[in-house]
Amino acid sequence: MNDLNTFLQGLNDNELAVFITYRFDDFLAKSKQKIVSEVKRRGLSLEDLKLLSNIGLQVNSDSIICCPQCNSDRFFVETDYELIQNTRGRSYEVAVDSNRCRICGYNPAKSPQKGLINKLKQALGFYEETRLKRPEIDGRMFT
Repeated sequence: MNDLNTFLQGLNDNELAVFITYRFDDFLAKSKQKIVSEVKRRGLSLEDLKLLSNIGLQVNSDSIICCPQCNSDRFFVETDYELIQNTRGRSYEVAVDSNRCRICGYNPAKSPQKGLINKLKQALGFYEETRLKRPEIDGRMFT
C-alpha cells in the first residue's frame, strides 16, 4: 500500500471532503483515481462531499495550532532554502522550516502579507529580497 492510500484511509469523512475541495486539482491522474476510489469505498456522493466541505472541520481544543484556512491540526514541516549574502559578497544557504497543512496545503509563513501597512511596505520595497552578486563556487561565478 502506498503513502497516498494510507493517508486517505487515515482521514475522516470531513477531512476527506476538505482535502478534495482544496487539493484534488494538484494531483496527477493516477492519484486522482486513488482519491475517487477512496470516496467510492466510503459510499460518499458528490452532494455528501459538498455538504461535508461546507460544514468544515471542527477545531480541536487539544491542539496547539490549527490551520487558519481549514481548522485542521495536521501539519508537516516544509524546509526551504534561502540564499543569504554576507558583507564580503559571498552567498550561503540557510534552511528555513515552516508548517504546511496536510489537508488544504496552506502555509501561513508563505501567505501574502495582509493589511494596509504591509501593502504600503510592500509597495515601498521593504519585503524585497535581492542578491547583489551571483554566488560563487570555487572562485567562479555561478550561472
